[in-house]
Amino acid sequence: MMMAQNKKLEIIATSDIHGALFPVDFVSGKDHLPSMSQINTYVKMQRHQSDREILLLDNGDYLQGDPAVYYYNYIDTSAVHIGAKIMNYMQYDGSCAGNHDFEAGRDVFEKFVKALNFPCMAANVIDEKTGQTLLPAYTIYKRAGKTIAVIALTTPGIPNWLPDKLIYDLEFEDMIKSAKYWMPIILEKEKPDLVIGLCHAGTDYTFNNQTDTTYKNENAALLTAKQVEGFDIIIAGHDHIGHNFTITNKWGKEVTIIAPTARARDFCSIEVNFTPYGNDIKTHIYTTASLPADYSFIHNFEHEIKIIKDFFNEPIGIISKSISAIEGIFKADPLTNLIHKVQLEVTDAEISFAAPLSMNSNIHKGMQYRKDLFKLYKYDNSLYAIEMSGKEIKDMLEFSYWQWFNKMKDEDDYLLRYKTDSVGNITSQTFPDTYTPAYNYESAAGIIYTVDVSKDKGERINIKSMSNGEPFDYEKIYKVAINSYRGTGGGGHLTLGAGIPEKELFQRITFVSQQDMKFYIAQWLKNNSPVEIDKNENWKIIPEKWYKKALKKEYKMFSL
Repeated sequence: MMMAQNKKLEIIATSDIHGALFPVDFVSGKDHLPSMSQINTYVKMQRHQSDREILLLDNGDYLQGDPAVYYYNYIDTSAVHIGAKIMNYMQYDGSCAGNHDFEAGRDVFEKFVKALNFPCMAANVIDEKTGQTLLPAYTIYKRAGKTIAVIALTTPGIPNWLPDKLIYDLEFEDMIKSAKYWMPIILEKEKPDLVIGLCHAGTDYTFNNQTDTTYKNENAALLTAKQVEGFDIIIAGHDHIGHNFTITNKWGKEVTIIAPTARARDFCSIEVNFTPYGNDIKTHIYTTASLPADYSFIHNFEHEIKIIKDFFNEPIGIISKSISAIEGIFKADPLTNLIHKVQLEVTDAEISFAAPLSMNSNIHKGMQYRKDLFKLYKYDNSLYAIEMSGKEIKDMLEFSYWQWFNKMKDEDDYLLRYKTDSVGNITSQTFPDTYTPAYNYESAAGIIYTVDVSKDKGERINIKSMSNGEPFDYEKIYKVAINSYRGTGGGGHLTLGAGIPEKELFQRITFVSQQDMKFYIAQWLKNNSPVEIDKNENWKIIPEKWYKKALKKEYKMFSL
């Protein structure tokens, strides 16, 4: 008589999908892109293997980053979210909430969660009204004749990036504190054979000058593995880096740390053989490039794909002249000026801050379609109005332009500030590495000013007046339009530059938009078509002779 085969457990884990649901780019029309459809090919194949049972998990940041999820986050919020439909179709068993999953607001997120056929978890997200976790802290699964516990923890940095309006009545606890609370409960009550941590956080706990003792550390996945007794596996995420290693915790037990990168480029497979001598764990990170798309998956969602395509192919207005984003890294440019115009109009602010969000996107003259807005404004930022003093505005510009432009010694020096090697040479001559990304090149509208690139930080900006000719007052409090990334401290412009304490940022906000910037840009283009976008050269670089010579030289360094 043959004994029944002992089955092993295969945990298949995704993380930071960022809306890569289908193998098509709804903006460019390109196909064969990494997506959930290829991952489903692997999942289906493994479900048919007789020697294993599957546990399919997602580690958060699923609901942001692509037109497919954008449509259901902001446009058709009454329909069942396409992201939920896909996860149910793929028969996910559990997930963790990520920071970007709250970006469209708590209401959108909770509606998405209710549509799922499985638990979305987060042990450290507390509903302040009830004092209980918003979502289940953990879930118990029976696989391969064993008891599997999955506890989920998300980065507690969320309140640093999102305003109260989007995450109202929620508290995000320290990950280690929450894990230490829940782990004894799980071990005593459930007596699991395997404990998995779904941790939507990176492993570099020193990021952003934090340490291993920083309370509410943004990237505490590794710290959780080291400092909380009971974990066998930690599935990390958030940082898009990808990890596959083991550590020994302070009790001498090995803990597996694994994470994919992002946008469905890869996924994790963890095979667990349960033996009398302990759990034998083998890990793999598979790329989706080698997998075909699951066309039954695509066929199943043809209707939704058509809805999304039709929406993003909708014409929204005519632009009379082609414009290139590359101009925005050297001077006041039409694309950034368009963003300024929209921000000032929507918020009724006196001053606007904005930056070029790409170095290589182009807007061609003629009819513009909704999908073109993802070239112009690729992030799902909302719009804020905040209160700033004249001095804070000046100091923020000093911070921005010090990162942006080199201190030129003469007319033969470089204009932009580049990353250099140990001997001072620019690291690349084709799209050279700049000191900071272009999305940190914050300029202002509503004021007239000059930038003297021969001067040091703190001495470059000379604000001459408001754009209407009125005097600019360093003591006055101005209403300033700014996107949500910058308004919550992104890039350090408000905190390190303007010197506003981080805890004070949200107190400064007087307006939060209902929709994201792409919505308002589309509305503005519709209302103003055909659009003549002027350069609005309210700021310029001096010494002018130095600037012109450097511009001629450096513009050629960037291959378009």
